[in-house]
Amino acid sequence: METKQKERIRRLTELLKKTDRIHLKEAARMLEVSVMTIRRDFSQDDEPLPLALLGGYIVMVNKPAAPSASLTATQVAGHHRDDVPMAILAAGLVSENDVVFFDNGPEMPLVISMIPDDISFTGICYSHQVFMALNARPNTTAMLCGGTYRAKSDAFYDPVNASILDSLNPRKVFISASGVHAQFGVTWFNPDDLPMKRKAMERGLRKILLARYARFDEVAQANIAPLAGFDVLISDRPLPADYPDRCRNGFVKVLTRGNGSE
Repeated sequence: METKQKERIRRLTELLKKTDRIHLKEAARMLEVSVMTIRRDFSQDDEPLPLALLGGYIVMVNKPAAPSASLTATQVAGHHRDDVPMAILAAGLVSENDVVFFDNGPEMPLVISMIPDDISFTGICYSHQVFMALNARPNTTAMLCGGTYRAKSDAFYDPVNASILDSLNPRKVFISASGVHAQFGVTWFNPDDLPMKRKAMERGLRKILLARYARFDEVAQANIAPLAGFDVLISDRPLPADYPDRCRNGFVKVLTRGNGSE
């Protein structure tokens, strides 16, 4: 039977097949343990590990070629560099047998590519690119909400008929933001996406917001929800002034690169 220590090492090994390194604090948050627990995992194992601790980062000793490396390279190339740390943190929240909704954010295919291949889960989406990323995974059931395809946003919309989301309760819902503002809340550039984003949040058990540091104090034209409407906020670096307090007051857990929960 696999011990918790072995499980943690296995999950980190799978993730490091798809990225060069993981900060020790990021790994601790992803696995929901302390930094000291991760350090003990490395110091107490009698067998040689495929991983090593170097300068506060976890790296692979001899990195094998990943089966999905070409997919990951393509996805990383098409994204802002700040999306990568957010994708690593978001991917670490997906667990075995989860039902997960991914919205139409540009970083969502990258998040999916970072989820270890041995984790089996069901992914729900309405974006063509997100569906392709889910369908490329070996142990994932991909569910596409149908409707009329709009090439401009590369997504499917059906405001009239029932959706898959009407009968499912995703355990986790990933929502991307174009802006996060103290007064105007969380906003998005495309009003067409609002019905799907809001429905997913209504049906989902854990609502997770992805927002780059550069998106704070910005306001886009379509309002998604107040910041307190989310359970978790993931960003690529510590939040600007006042936002950590706003998140604490709204009971929003914050995950950022290289820092503990704020």
